[in-house]
Amino acid sequence: MSERERIAVSADLISTAVQAVSRQHYTNHPELGSVPQSTAQAAIERDLARAGVEPGMRVMEIGTGTGYTGALLAEMVGASGHVVSIDIDPSLTARAGKLHAERGVSNLTLVSGDGHAGAAEHAPYDIVIGWATPTHIPAAWVEQCAPGGRIATPVYIAPVARTVGHATVTIDEQGVPTDPTLGPAVYVDMGVEINTTLGIPLFFVDASVEGDSPAWVSVGWRDMTPEQDPTDTLALLQHPSFSQKVAFSGLEEEQAARWRDFRAYCVGHEGTSRSNLTAFGTGAPDWITAIGFSSGNNASVLTAEGQLLGNREDSPAVTKLQDVIREWYDGGRPGLEASRAQLSRSAEGWIVSASLSGQVNEA
Repeated sequence: MSERERIAVSADLISTAVQAVSRQHYTNHPELGSVPQSTAQAAIERDLARAGVEPGMRVMEIGTGTGYTGALLAEMVGASGHVVSIDIDPSLTARAGKLHAERGVSNLTLVSGDGHAGAAEHAPYDIVIGWATPTHIPAAWVEQCAPGGRIATPVYIAPVARTVGHATVTIDEQGVPTDPTLGPAVYVDMGVEINTTLGIPLFFVDASVEGDSPAWVSVGWRDMTPEQDPTDTLALLQHPSFSQKVAFSGLEEEQAARWRDFRAYCVGHEGTSRSNLTAFGTGAPDWITAIGFSSGNNASVLTAEGQLLGNREDSPAVTKLQDVIREWYDGGRPGLEASRAQLSRSAEGWIVSASLSGQVNEA
């Protein structure tokens, strides 16, 4: 089957499954109620299409959530296929089990546990699809995939908080992930325990403050410049001396997507883990999220609302960020799809990184 044919088959399967499965049944049940969060419908359908699920396949789903995505997958693979759905929160798998039973779903197995480990007892799988963001593609997922199988998951693309994307890889005959492709994605971080933070990153936070004005910072230069303290960087960004509005055209939703494209461009621009890349954010009530660059004594970030913040107007970090914004605009404001994906082996699995086309990532 050609790629074009596979996409067409997938689109038809998704459409049929969406019509057959009531989202309301899983997200807002009259007796079992709702869960703290659920994935937007458009994102679900987009990422199901990326996975390329076909009838008769065995699928491992990481992140049961409401149970809705598992129900869609069960519908897509049909009676000759099977879905294994894993969630670290046993209350979610128990809830999903009741909802599936009400609909008579019989080709789905629920597993409570750490999704990083997969479910070897039900392997091999043709597809592994993730709905939460690990720092890497776990080795267990690769090992439990059949040759020719695919993994489609959100994943970190740099060792800096919130720098995430969606990766799709194919497992070759030697059991090695190949042909990585990247796209945008926004999902919660995937820890080894139940994630109760939701709005606060689980990974790569180098300095933070709590209290009435919680905030955090994540820097790509950690451990490389011991004379510089991320705590100082956090203070600079909490109390910037310079602010400049950057125009993002379009509606609010389009602005958010544009900013995520810019974040991906910043990741690709650095092209290496040894970088000045910096992420900054705050908690309630403002929930600021921002990306930019810092070096300890200087810092500048662009918020999702289009506000450029810096420690001073003539800061080298401000100059660099302004230059990168200009390059991004001049290049047509590309997103993550324009980046080149690379895979590198680690002790825990496979690290995904991104660089702008023409650049080569350093290991």
